[in-house]
Amino acid sequence: MQITIVGAGAIGGLTGAWLALAGEDVTFVDTNREHVEHLRTKGLFVDGGRGDHRLPPQRAFTPDELRDPLECVLLSVKSQHTQDAVAAIKPLLRSDGFVVSLQNGLVNEDQIASIVGAERTIGALPDYGGAYVEPGHLEFVIEGPVYVGELDGRLTPRVREVHRLLSEVAECHLLTDIRARIWAKKCFGSQTVASALIDLPYHVVLSDVRAQRVTGPLVREALEVARAHGIDVPSGPFFEPPLYFPTTHEDTARLFAWIRATVETQARFAIEHQRQGTHTYVKQGSGIHWDIVYRKRKSEVRWGHGPLEEKAAQIGVPVPLNTKLHRMIYEIEDHERELGWHNFDELYELIRRLGKALP
Repeated sequence: MQITIVGAGAIGGLTGAWLALAGEDVTFVDTNREHVEHLRTKGLFVDGGRGDHRLPPQRAFTPDELRDPLECVLLSVKSQHTQDAVAAIKPLLRSDGFVVSLQNGLVNEDQIASIVGAERTIGALPDYGGAYVEPGHLEFVIEGPVYVGELDGRLTPRVREVHRLLSEVAECHLLTDIRARIWAKKCFGSQTVASALIDLPYHVVLSDVRAQRVTGPLVREALEVARAHGIDVPSGPFFEPPLYFPTTHEDTARLFAWIRATVETQARFAIEHQRQGTHTYVKQGSGIHWDIVYRKRKSEVRWGHGPLEEKAAQIGVPVPLNTKLHRMIYEIEDHERELGWHNFDELYELIRRLGKALP
């Protein structure tokens, strides 16, 4: 299958790298001209959790240079760029071509389907992660599975082939309920967004009880929206939804222990390599933290996580905690709020005032 990676940064670039290493037919597409030029003249260097890998020069283009009819497009742009990216590639899709949303966000698949049609849209969700360090250089940061499925749940030949391809990249799960898995990532994402309120490594923030007593109610609130929409949110290697509804102090202690254990698992590369002195990770926070602190740009919170507020409004479920969290991130991006533990203190005061504190 002819594979076109649209968005060759952290997720897309790492996905394309492992597909290329497996001998697949891969084309990289990105708006970053310097990155594209490096890919096609010098190749790609990946370091981090899976060791050092150097790929020779690759087939790479900017969107305006793309000409060939496209078969399988793995879309890995930030949520805020989804519509523009899909509109640009729509005229280039083959009659049997399709787009796989290899992104994080609640409504990306719907946006893609509104442009190319639901019949040409496949959902996917990566739980592995990395960072774009500089042109031609990516860092593999978090090991995790990837999920893929047709929006209508059918097990078609094309989705089976995409499952085979993504299995070259990570442990891949072929699902008949990909939308439920997308909801799971969004609910878990409330915890991820909160970790960006302070300039510290992800696992350091979320291992602290000051963060846990805030992220627990945030995630629970998001899960309440999903349940109101009739979504049975599934568990995963980093997420166990029932734990976020504690009824006793002991239940809360179990939740906090789970959070500590899972974030340490996610950060095991950084922890082990730091201990061994073999690699110093450039990226140590979430993608949101990376955008705000290192890339000095807007994160995808407004477009990837903000839609939770719209979903909640549709069914009349209030989400004051997540709304407050999103506003705090916007204020940080606009340089109207400083990073720090005071943000968690402010959120916890709201949680306590609303009677939403965990037992």
